Amino acid sequence: MADKNKTRDVAHDFSALSLTPDNFHAFYTKFINLRFPMQVAHVLELRYLINHAADKYKEPALTSDYRQFLDSLEGALTSFSVDNPRHRERLLRILSMLRDVHYTHSVDSRNAEEQLRQAMAENRAERDRSVRYGLFFILAGITFCLFWVGMENPHWAIKWLPVAYGCFAWRYFHKLPGLDANMGRLTADLNEVLRRRVRSLNWKTLIHKLALVLGYKRVPGIEVFHVDSDTEHHGNSRVYH
Repeated sequence: MADKNKTRDVAHDFSALSLTPDNFHAFYTKFINLRFPMQVAHVLELRYLINHAADKYKEPALTSDYRQFLDSLEGALTSFSVDNPRHRERLLRILSMLRDVHYTHSVDSRNAEEQLRQAMAENRAERDRSVRYGLFFILAGITFCLFWVGMENPHWAIKWLPVAYGCFAWRYFHKLPGLDANMGRLTADLNEVLRRRVRSLNWKTLIHKLALVLGYKRVPGIEVFHVDSDTEHHGNSRVYH
């Protein structure tokens, strides 16, 4: 039980996070997977993180697209029974902020993906060149070795050219392990970028959990937080989504 409670405390701890495009994946994943009840300290911490980011947020111009987005959210808030005008206005601001943070996160993620794929393509091209040139100098060296064997009194240049070509071949083949290691790093970075990308937002779950965490909505049977740890071990310790 102690290990389970410790795991849940870590999952609910937002103290190390900031609501920025770079940290959006970590915030969104933790928030969307919140399980109630939470500790009071974690609820207050999360409220501060959300409200602080919302206070700093500058709303975009009221374009037709943005107006349509707000209208759709208004309908969603009505369906979730968030009726207090102040709460509705605040939630709209928070949701608009999350939309903009997610948009920037998506753009940054795709830019990073394009840069990594370009670097991988350049790495592959460099590897192909190294293999091609390495093979060329090996074949050239073998050719001059055959000339050397077939001559009775070969010129000194014929003797040294295979050595020079061998050095060139070694130089190109010597680059391959480094290129392969770099490709491994680039692949790992690309996988991490793709893993951290939040492709779309679950608006229904976002609105539901935001309203609960911020205290804008009460649902019978759901405790958002418990006051002390003893509560977890009694009848009110049920976990809700």
